[in-house]
Amino acid sequence: MVDNRRVRTSRIAVAVALSTALAVAGCSSDSSDAGATDTAAVPKGFDVPDGVALTKGGTTLAVGTAGTVVYEGASNATSAVAVAVTRIRKGSIKDFRFFSLDAAAKASTPYYVRATVRNEGPAGLGGATLPIYAHDDANTNIPANPIVGSFEPCQPTKLPASFLPDATAKVCLVYLIPKGQKLESVVLRPGTTQDAISWKP
Repeated sequence: MVDNRRVRTSRIAVAVALSTALAVAGCSSDSSDAGATDTAAVPKGFDVPDGVALTKGGTTLAVGTAGTVVYEGASNATSAVAVAVTRIRKGSIKDFRFFSLDAAAKASTPYYVRATVRNEGPAGLGGATLPIYAHDDANTNIPANPIVGSFEPCQPTKLPASFLPDATAKVCLVYLIPKGQKLESVVLRPGTTQDAISWKP
């Protein structure tokens, strides 16, 4: 099956003032597995840890409900991770008044997504960036915007440098949705579109 969902590389040029900069996280509502596949994606040779149940691809979860997928990180570090999007909040472009934004960014709508991540093992995932996207009504997956420094509405966070099995972390992600588009969901996409799970705002 052809994967026709686009991933837009969101590169907002941000000249930082007062040592501030951009970051991301999320939230959502209902739970259903309409359109879910019969199985969850498991890389060849990976043994799912005992007691861990993977979430079927295509599942839509309620905000606050965790879904578990297999994440293949850098240096062949592969581990099961449970992710719960706990909050999705619409922001204001006025929140970026200390940033130098281009015309497209100034016309966009920011969203702040908070999530909790648990490493179910067996590998460490220190410093990893999980493939969590904002999906809009133009069928585009938009990556989180990196922010250097502090940003009060959504303090930039990523997985700790040491993130061993059984560790838990909270992250916050910043997304800029282009003018004329609407946020439809927050998506965790460990592989193909069919492997993705999502949370509706």
